Amino acid sequence: MTTPGPARPAPLGPEGLRDVLVAVLDDLVFPARRWQVLTTGDLYGVDTATRSLLALLPERHYSSLAEIAAVITAVLAGRPVEAVGQAPRPPMPPIAPRRGPVPVAGRQVVRTPDRAPARRPVPSTPVA
Repeated sequence: MTTPGPARPAPLGPEGLRDVLVAVLDDLVFPARRWQVLTTGDLYGVDTATRSLLALLPERHYSSLAEIAAVITAVLAGRPVEAVGQAPRPPMPPIAPRRGPVPVAGRQVVRTPDRAPARRPVPSTPVA
């Protein structure tokens, strides 16, 4: 008579994977990079199987848990990851407007140093 070994977990389907990711990555703020996904999983204390699934993620921006699940599913199925939508890059902060004279076509602009406000001279004799 043989004794049964440890029970093997059933392979996760897309819905099961999404449920696991929701529990593990609940605190993740999107859009997120791969390292942020892995760090959030490590802080949660994921099991080895889930950590190995998260390690399959390629380096890119992720816009949602659904996208992370879709990428992992595509990697496991052997499909190209580029087929799964990618989050746009976060917006760049606005650039401050340029100060000073604007160059005009055909003319060279000569900049003069800004003058500091006049200061009163420091007395050279001690004041009692």
